[in-house]
Amino acid sequence: MSLYQSNLQLPKMDRTISAVTLSSTAKALYTSADFPALPAFFREAARKMKIHLFGKMTTGATPGNGSFKVFYGSGADNAGTALMTGTAVALLANQTDIPWTAELDIFCVTPGASGSLFCSGIAHFGVSLIASTLQPILLPASTPASVGSLDLTDITLIPSVQYLRSGSTAETMQVLDFDVIGGSSGKWV
Repeated sequence: MSLYQSNLQLPKMDRTISAVTLSSTAKALYTSADFPALPAFFREAARKMKIHLFGKMTTGATPGNGSFKVFYGSGADNAGTALMTGTAVALLANQTDIPWTAELDIFCVTPGASGSLFCSGIAHFGVSLIASTLQPILLPASTPASVGSLDLTDITLIPSVQYLRSGSTAETMQVLDFDVIGGSSGKWV
């Protein structure tokens, strides 16, 4: 069953999410305007949110390593409180418009103005972008932990999925499809 009944807006891709030029600091893959309204979504313990992203990536001659990062904050680049940091994985050079997908689960451990969230997930990339021997990529890079001191009552704050790379050429990532699903006590609504 699709979420968006009473907790979030109906899913819609009414505009194209712009491609992001990656950097050695985390770059947001979508803006706060692209994210559905969250009227105090994490208002009770055991509330869960699933973020599913599908997109494409282009690499240059020296892309280096790439990794996902999830922040809770304004949605700005490299801003907010880090909920999860992924493993840095070698990107293959000179690839164009190769697909990738990421699925992240965010679980409310403690609600409120000083709440805590737990984040984990998985990512897959086309094998011409990241070698199949390095996939799937489990997120985070080490044992996940609950992150606290988050104001879960502030409806302007969002989970922001971001990506960074260590190379020196102009790599880009673009989200082509984006879903946010939520529920509580293990049941998706």
